[in-house]
Amino acid sequence: MAMEQDNKQICPFCGAALPGEASFCPRCARSVNRRREVSPPSVRWRKNLRRVLMTAVFLLLAGGMAAGYFLTRPHTYEGVGEVYYSDLSGTYRLFLSETASPQEPSREMHRTAAIGEAYRGPILLRVHDADTGADVGEAFLEKIDRVTAEFPTIEGGGGNFSCTAPAPHSAFPDVPLVSLVDYTLDADAGAAAEMVWTIDMKNGDTIRLGLDYILSPLLTENYYPEDGPMGTTEELQAFIDEIAAAEDRSSIINIYLPAVTYDGTLVLHGRAINLYGSTGGEQRTVFTGSIQVEAREDGRISYFQDIDFRGNGGVALSAAANTRATDCLFTGWDTALYGCGTAWINSIGCTFTDNGVGLHFNSTEGSANHSLYNGNVFHNNATAVLLENVPTDLPLDFQGSTFSGNGTDIDNRCGQPLDLSGAAFQ
Repeated sequence: MAMEQDNKQICPFCGAALPGEASFCPRCARSVNRRREVSPPSVRWRKNLRRVLMTAVFLLLAGGMAAGYFLTRPHTYEGVGEVYYSDLSGTYRLFLSETASPQEPSREMHRTAAIGEAYRGPILLRVHDADTGADVGEAFLEKIDRVTAEFPTIEGGGGNFSCTAPAPHSAFPDVPLVSLVDYTLDADAGAAAEMVWTIDMKNGDTIRLGLDYILSPLLTENYYPEDGPMGTTEELQAFIDEIAAAEDRSSIINIYLPAVTYDGTLVLHGRAINLYGSTGGEQRTVFTGSIQVEAREDGRISYFQDIDFRGNGGVALSAAANTRATDCLFTGWDTALYGCGTAWINSIGCTFTDNGVGLHFNSTEGSANHSLYNGNVFHNNATAVLLENVPTDLPLDFQGSTFSGNGTDIDNRCGQPLDLSGAAFQ
C-alpha cells in the first residue's frame, strides 16, 4: 500500500493526486509534462566551412590544371630578334644581339662587304629574367635539349651565308650561346638572308628566333702614285690622312705604293686602309720604319700586300685592329707582326726570317675573321710564333707553312687550338 502511494504522481500546481500516465491535472487542468527549452542548432559555421573547403578544392584543381597545362603541352614560341618564353619556373626574355649592343635585340644585321671577300662575325643569344632583367643564361641552358642555327632562305642570289652550331664561346664568357656567321657578297646588287635559331626545350616546347642579315656592297676607291705625293713617309702620311678624312667611311681605300723605301713611322688611324706594294721588276716597296694600325670599332681589316719590312729592331707591323699581311717579307725585327687589343692578325704567304719573334698574337678581345695561316715561311727566328692571348678558340691552321732553324717554332702559352697537320717542321 505504501509502495502504491509512493508511485502516485502529485500535480505540481494544486497538489491533487494524478492518475497514472496523466498528462494534465483533472483538478486544475494544467499540463503536467515537463518540457526543456531546446535552442535550434546553428548551421552558419558549417556553411562557411563548406564554402572554404569548396574554394580550396577549386584552387587546387585550378593549380593542378595549370601545372598539367605546362607539363603536358608542347608549345611553340616565335619572334624576330626577341621572344618571351614561360614555364613553371617563370618568364624569360630571349634575344639575339651583337657584341656592341648587349642589351638590345637585333632584328636586322646590316653589313657592308667587298665583293668576293670572306667575313665572319658573331651572333649572341642572351637570356634575361623577364621580371628582374637579371642574366639567367647559364641556368636556362639546363632546360635546353637541342639548339640549331641556319639560313633557310637567301634572297637575291648575290651572297653566301653559313654559320657554326650555337655553343658557349670563350670570347664571350657571359653569353650562353654564340654562333659565328660566315658570309660573302658575290654581286653589286647586295644580298639578304634570314637566320633562324631553333631551340628545343626538354619539356617539349620549341622556341624560334629569327633575324635578317642584309649585305650591301662597299664602294672601292683606288689610288696610285700619280694620284698624289707618296714618295716619302711624310708625304704618304699626309696623303693617307687627307683621303681618310674625305672619303665615305664605308668605302674601301686601296693605295698602290711606288717601289721606294719608307723610313720613319706610318700611323693608320680612324679607318681601315689597304696598302699594296710594287711587284714589277726587282724593285719592291720597302719599309724600314714601323707601321702602326690604331684601334677602331668598325671591325674592318687593313690589308698589307707585297711589302718588304726590313728593320733593325723594334716592331715592324703593330696592330690594335684587324690586320692581314699577304706575300710580305719581315726580317731584322724584335717583333715582326704584333696583334693586341681587339685585333685579329693574320699572315698568308709571308716570310719571317731573322726576327726575335715572327708572329706575336696578344689580343684579349675581338672575333676571328680568318683561320688560315697558310704558305708562310718561318726561318731562323728566336721564336717563330708566340701565342700569348688569342680572343677565340677557333683553331689556327698552318697548312703549307714551314718552320726551320727557329729557336722555338711555336710558343703556345694560351693553349690555342692549332691545326699543324699540313705544316712542315725541318
